[in-house]
This record gives sequence, C-alpha cells and structure tokens, in this order.
Amino acid sequence: MIVLGIEGTAHTAGIGIVSEDGVLANVMDMYRPAEGGIHPREAANHHALVYPSLIKKALEVAGIGPEEIDGIAFSQGPGLGPCLRTAATAARVLSLKLNKPIVGVNHCIAHLEIGRFTTGAEDPVMLYVSGGNTQIISYAAGRYRVFGETLDIGIGNMLDKLAREMGIPFPGGPKIEKLAQMGEKYIPLPYSVKGMDIAFSGLLTAAITKIGKERKEDIAYSVQETAFSMLTEITERALTHLKKDEILLAGGVARNKRLREMVSIMAEEREARMYVPPDDLCIDNGAMIAYLGLLFLKNGVKMRLEDTLVIQKFRTDAVEIPWEVKKHHRVYEHAPGAEAVIEHAGFLNRQVVKKIRIEKKYRTEELDMFLRKTRTRKEARIIHELKMKGIRTPIIYDISMDTIVMEKIEGKVISEIFNSFSKSEAEKIIRKIANILAKLHNAGYSHGDFTTGNMILKDGAIVLIDFGMAEKNADTENKAVDLVMFEETFRAAHYPHLDILPVFFEEYRKAGDPRVLAQMDEIKGRRRYV
Repeated sequence: MIVLGIEGTAHTAGIGIVSEDGVLANVMDMYRPAEGGIHPREAANHHALVYPSLIKKALEVAGIGPEEIDGIAFSQGPGLGPCLRTAATAARVLSLKLNKPIVGVNHCIAHLEIGRFTTGAEDPVMLYVSGGNTQIISYAAGRYRVFGETLDIGIGNMLDKLAREMGIPFPGGPKIEKLAQMGEKYIPLPYSVKGMDIAFSGLLTAAITKIGKERKEDIAYSVQETAFSMLTEITERALTHLKKDEILLAGGVARNKRLREMVSIMAEEREARMYVPPDDLCIDNGAMIAYLGLLFLKNGVKMRLEDTLVIQKFRTDAVEIPWEVKKHHRVYEHAPGAEAVIEHAGFLNRQVVKKIRIEKKYRTEELDMFLRKTRTRKEARIIHELKMKGIRTPIIYDISMDTIVMEKIEGKVISEIFNSFSKSEAEKIIRKIANILAKLHNAGYSHGDFTTGNMILKDGAIVLIDFGMAEKNADTENKAVDLVMFEETFRAAHYPHLDILPVFFEEYRKAGDPRVLAQMDEIKGRRRYV
C-alpha cells in the first residue's frame, strides 16, 4: 500500500509518500513571517500556494505516478484552523480527482507512529516538543494517552518568544541553541514542574527581564538548562509511572542537541533506551501523516468526505487505535524513581524507608543541588504540618541534605490495585480521595503530584506520600493543577473505571472550593487539545 500525506497544522506545508517498507518522499516548505510569530491566515495562504508544486515534487522523488497512490491522509488536528482547513481541502480534491479513499489523522499520534516505524521503538513514552506542543504521550488500553502536558505555552513557542525579545527572527529556537552553546554562566530561573505537567510562562518572563543585564549567551544557556531539565524530569516521572524503559523524542525541539544529551543521560542512568527519528521526521512533515494514514487504511478505517471536517482541538486520547502496540519485552516491576530512590532500613528499632534524592547528572550541578536540597527540606516540613492538620502522612524520623527517613507504611499503592476494584469499591475509594484533596486545599496546601501512585491504602484509610512538589500557602492555580493532574492520570491509568470519574468531582465540589474547579476549567481551556 502507498499513501500520500498532507501536513498543514501550523507553519509547515508538507507532502509525504510512504509504503509499508519505508518513506518514499518527504518534501516541505515552511512559512516564515516577516516579523513576529505565525499569522494563521497568511500561513494558510502560503500552504495553498505551495501544495501543488510540493505534490508534484513528492511524486517525482518517490518515482511514482498519481495512479499508484492507494490512499490520501491529511492532518485533521490539532492545529491552527485556517492551516488545517487548507490541508483538508487539498486532501479532498486529491481524493476526488484520483478516486482514492481519504482519512484524517491526529498530528500528535503521527509523530509517535513515524517514530516507532523508523527507529524500532516498540512501546515508548514519547516526549513531544514543538512550537505549540509539549506533551508526554504513551499507549494504554487501545489509545495513546496524555500523561502530562504544558499548563500554558509550548516549549518551542517559549523559545521563539524569547528570541523575538532578543531581536532574533522566527524561528528562533535554533538561534537560541547556538547562543546557549557559548554560554558560560548559569542564571537561576523559575523551575515549574507539577508532577508530569509543566509551565514555561514564569521562566520566559524572568528570562526577558535579564535581557540587557546579562549576556544573551548566558540567558540562552540558562533558559535551555532550566527548561530542558524540566522536560527530562517529567519524562522520567512518566517512565516510572508507566514502568516503561523506552523514550521517543519527537517534534522540532527534539533536534536540539542539548535536549537530546540530557534525555540520553537520564535514559542511561536508568538503563532505558532513547530513540530519535531523523531530523526531517522530527519536525512537522507529510511522511508522518502518510504513515499514520496507511495504518488506519490498512486496518479498514476510512472516511466519507462529510466526515473530514478539521478538529482544531483534537485530543490525542480521542483516537481509538485499531492496530496492536506490542509491549516491550522488558517491563519494570520496580521502576527507578524519577527524582529519588527508596531504601528500606531499620531506625531506632523501627522499620523505615529512606527517600534519597539522588544526583541527576543531566542537570547542571548548581540547579541539581538547589532542587535536591530545597525539595527535601520542603517535603519534610509539609509532611509534618499536614499530619498536624489531620491528613494521614508518614511520620518523619530524620532528615539530611538529600535524605528523609520516614515511617514505612504497610499497605498497597492505590495505582497498583485500583483497576481490580469492583465499581462500588472504586466509588468508595474515589470519594475518600476527593475529600482528602479538598481537606488539603482547604488547609492552604497543594500536593503537586496528586496521582493514585502517591496514595497508600492501609486498613481502609488513605495515606498521602511524595510531597516534593507540594506548596504551602498555595494559590488557586496550584490547587487546580492537582485536579487537572488527577484527572489526566486517572483517565490514562484507570480507564476501566472512567465512568466513576464524575463522582470524584461531585465529592470535591461538596467539600472543596468552587474557585479551584473554575480555575481547572480555565487551565484546560488554555490548551489546544481540549
């Protein structure tokens, strides 16, 4: 089977042709604004002008005639509306002219599948980093699911905005990378990680204030070191959560050598494998659209023309995957932690656990030391304070610069047993979880990594653990992130009980602050995928 794919989600118009054996052609033309960022209608006009010549060129590169095409695929979303509609129109015209089946595909999944196809990765966690996209995606129970994503802007947009403030034209990311290579001084900047979610606005604002006060090279270096450390950390957290040992990088920012180096160091430290597609398949391209279309068409999925309307906010987990995604032969039963290791020991005739925040060699030494020290102290303090407020947490026995010695909780981690519960048992537990979170928030705290993996069920009660990213005197935004994170990870990990997720919010609404729920909706509304 041979499929032609049309990419048009943002600045790049791409045409790709693939067969089941490989990529036959992958040609593209990028819209480059005279100033500022992407202007959607101007980008769409650019795409309309270049698609005919790109199609002709792709056929020539592939060495085939139009009649040899078996199907047409196009990027249905997510993306910029005018650009998506232009790509869809081109695909419909080709489908009608050649009398070939048509299928619209999800742009994010296309990145993942072309990565699997060209690198040999089997069941990876994908770090997807591009202009408007920053997501952690992996397969679970028939769908690709989002385990974490940006709470505000994409990493590529952040780098482009910083570049514009420095007087660098679009696209600014590659120029920032070159400047960073000449950086000599690390400038402390906001580090905003919430479990597997991430935020860049504070980092960007702080970096902009340094322009004119610090060397541009040092600003670029510090921004990359901070932002890429954040990305590497949430990727490692997803590997731990999912007990997987394959990492796939995708998106235009995946071409950055320093990001690749950081993720590679992290992968090596935990004996995982890192995969990166060729550069022309990292950026937005038609070949990935064609390949994903081929998979759908091979599995009997095609569309009527009236079903090919674009979906500007096309969620990754809205797509049912009709083909098998084989699990990697090696699955961690006891996956290494994302930022700490747990040791079981004895202390004053008690059984305890030692939580040790280990050195992360992918981070610059100054940043690594700061995070380990501040997170350890903050976690110990908050665990103790919450116990005083009636929330079940472990007893703290000792603390050092990077180690907390605490009570060993004899129970079951809820993430490991929740899917085996009956509906009534699951409802009972989820109501307890909602009330605990409301109590935590009402006391003025946020958890920062509120997932069922950080809850232990002991004698019918829930004990909360892992407060390394918790906040005291938390604002509404931080509290809302707890809700967003719980919903994201619950949907991804506990799909057998998705029908009871509304029970969680019903219970939280009774006991918690309605402003937090409203802020949750505001956060989700910022995203392109809702």
